[in-house]
Amino acid sequence: MIREASAAGGKAGYTESSPELEQWLARHIAQGFGADALVLSMLRSGYDDAFARQAVAAAFAQDDAGAVPAAAMPVARGKKAPAAAAESEPAVYVAHGGDRAIPILFRLASPRIKLFQELLTDEECDALVALSRGRLARSPVVNPDTGDENLIDARTSMGAMFQVGEHALISRIEARIAAVTGVPAEHGEGLQILNYKPGGEYQPHFDYFNPQRPGEARQLSVGGQRIATLVIYLNTPEAGGATAFPRVGLEVAPVKGNAVYFSYLLPDGKLDERTLHAGLPVTSGEKWIATKWLRERPYRSEA
Repeated sequence: MIREASAAGGKAGYTESSPELEQWLARHIAQGFGADALVLSMLRSGYDDAFARQAVAAAFAQDDAGAVPAAAMPVARGKKAPAAAAESEPAVYVAHGGDRAIPILFRLASPRIKLFQELLTDEECDALVALSRGRLARSPVVNPDTGDENLIDARTSMGAMFQVGEHALISRIEARIAAVTGVPAEHGEGLQILNYKPGGEYQPHFDYFNPQRPGEARQLSVGGQRIATLVIYLNTPEAGGATAFPRVGLEVAPVKGNAVYFSYLLPDGKLDERTLHAGLPVTSGEKWIATKWLRERPYRSEA
């Protein structure tokens, strides 16, 4: 039976599964595409809205559990699905003025690390730098015992903090971050812009909070634990400034517009200590980055 597609202006949508569709979904889930992006791609290929959402949910269930329950994948009869759907690449986010896919240059499964190519345009990078120049101040860290923000020698950057949605550009970027990470925008802390001069670095550290330390435990009341970080490179330094993961043996070169994402909350609720990371010293020129920390609950909600 062919159902009416709710997003297709009354036109009939395709409601038939196929091995090609299932393979296409599995491949793109493995590449890190989010559920909304996959549903959007299926709708553009002519699938029924409800069927697309059920198929994507079933595919994610298979990815998590290794097998799809028999009742999870809809039983569909009707038109044969268009062959183009199995070949098209889904749009990862809907940008202002049109859709643009964000390539993933590499993806590690354990720990979960991804490198997005050109998450921001050159113009967006330059605009963020310009917005931050007037409010740069020495970057603090949270004191693990008191919860206060202190200056330490291990972190030598200058930084500027922005509230969520404070500027139209920031709001657009935050929506894009939510699309590519699958974490709702309201779970994000404010965007932080950082500037490192020659010799500037951030020595190895974790971004998540240690609930055993009273100062860090205080942070859990305003959105829960941090679960992931996205570091966006706003320029390409002349030399140095890579993001290093010493327990993985990985260094990510800072390239303007690219962004490295890493998640540190494991399925069992434990925190992944392999996400220890550092901003290596800038040896020539300067480095600009934007950092987005993501929480398990809406940020600044009641604990």
